Amino acid sequence: MAYYIGLSEITVKGRYEDKNGQSIRYDAEISKRPLVCDNPDCVHKSRPHIHDHRPYRLLDVKSEGKIVVIELTINRYRCPDCDKVFSDTFFFFDKRSHLTNRLKQEFIKRSISGETYSHIAQDYGVDPKTVAAVFDAYWETHKQDFIVDVTPVYLGIDEAHIDDHYRLVLTDIEQQRLIDIKSNNHKPTVKRYLNTLDKQVCKAVAMDFAPGYATAVTEVLPNAVIVIDKFHVVQEINRCLDNVRKDIQNKIKRENGNAASFYHSRKLFLTNWEDLSLNGLDKLNEWFYQYPDLYEAYMCKETFRDIYNSITDYPTASELFDKWLSAIPDFERFQAMKNTMTERRNHILNYWRYPVTNAYTESINNRIKAIEKAGRGYKFENLRKRCLLELNAPKPEKFDPSKVTYYAPDGSKAPDRRKKIRMLYTSQVNWEQDTIIHPIQSNNRPVFQDITISAAVKGDDMKPYIDLWLTTNANHEVSFQKRMTAYYQGLLTVIT
Repeated sequence: MAYYIGLSEITVKGRYEDKNGQSIRYDAEISKRPLVCDNPDCVHKSRPHIHDHRPYRLLDVKSEGKIVVIELTINRYRCPDCDKVFSDTFFFFDKRSHLTNRLKQEFIKRSISGETYSHIAQDYGVDPKTVAAVFDAYWETHKQDFIVDVTPVYLGIDEAHIDDHYRLVLTDIEQQRLIDIKSNNHKPTVKRYLNTLDKQVCKAVAMDFAPGYATAVTEVLPNAVIVIDKFHVVQEINRCLDNVRKDIQNKIKRENGNAASFYHSRKLFLTNWEDLSLNGLDKLNEWFYQYPDLYEAYMCKETFRDIYNSITDYPTASELFDKWLSAIPDFERFQAMKNTMTERRNHILNYWRYPVTNAYTESINNRIKAIEKAGRGYKFENLRKRCLLELNAPKPEKFDPSKVTYYAPDGSKAPDRRKKIRMLYTSQVNWEQDTIIHPIQSNNRPVFQDITISAAVKGDDMKPYIDLWLTTNANHEVSFQKRMTAYYQGLLTVIT
């Protein structure tokens, strides 16, 4: 009885299973014996005869959830005409390899998808070095398909702390792909990479506050605009706010000996105002009444976010940024941040010239760390290969059975059994431009909804946006609204 296992080059003569049901063995031989020898100078009058044979063991992809072993008989032939001895030729595995080509593809596919060498090796009962060797061979053949060797229009620079070292991470923000990972993030390493770029193509470079990156870009790419990622800018202000909160917490400990309630509210101070629940707003008001400095620090953070959220042009953003700097509370905890903001003013404001962020680079950093953690100690070069292959591999299209046409064994088209779904509800709401959705009263307490802000409001002046923001919460009963209104009025006095 013959068995077909998807390999047309061989004929399977027998199928066996072990007692534990873990593996299947197929005994096979070549399906078509050669008619002539492979010597081009032979007259090829006679068919070669079998000289001898030897067994050759191969590992194949799993079948029925079990490991598959192919015991292949490889014949050697002798040509009666030229007396040459030659062997069977196969294409479904490489010479001197004991893995079928489709099993190698399985190793590569699973490696690129994020599985570790050890996990794949354990699944197939092979050594992890075998899987690594297959992966390395694939990398050497296909690395040009995954390495980005073109100059990005918007370059992202960041570092990932891996294995007690800071590794330089470079991304193409516009095309959403990883460019490369360098062994360190030292300034000479950054400059060596930047020197490979086309100075006329790269328009902007997104980064954090690291001065070494900015200096390198300024020296090598004088025409590129440095954009400090807005997340890091707001993060710097949040750090100052949290330091003010810690100082107050320590003061409470010294005076009362118990600051547990204040400590448990720490996340509220770092939460954006529009994301706070009503209970959160009420709790903040209690602390703001007792500690006005905390309120000033919180509103310093919120007013800065207003500039990012509401202003779209560079001149207005520049003007408001300078006025925001002058309105920063005179706290010791804020002085270092204020000096940094003043020194890196142009790099922060460049966001309104090239509104790019390093969000993609940050997400890539997280995925790199996840790959490194799963590998439990990859060497750097192996980690670099894994990341480039996995993160730059094309994403497969999502399978949608509703878009597939099925056919019966006789070739006839399968009937469509999908039922027509009757629409039970259709929204009757007509959204109009410049419409403000006010809170809906529920049990005498307002419920916040999304706010539609027109393009005109997002324009030149900050005051209409502030007024719009305040109007949406005009019915709130607690004093937080009054305090915020007073704060903005004070800020507007400085602005005007």
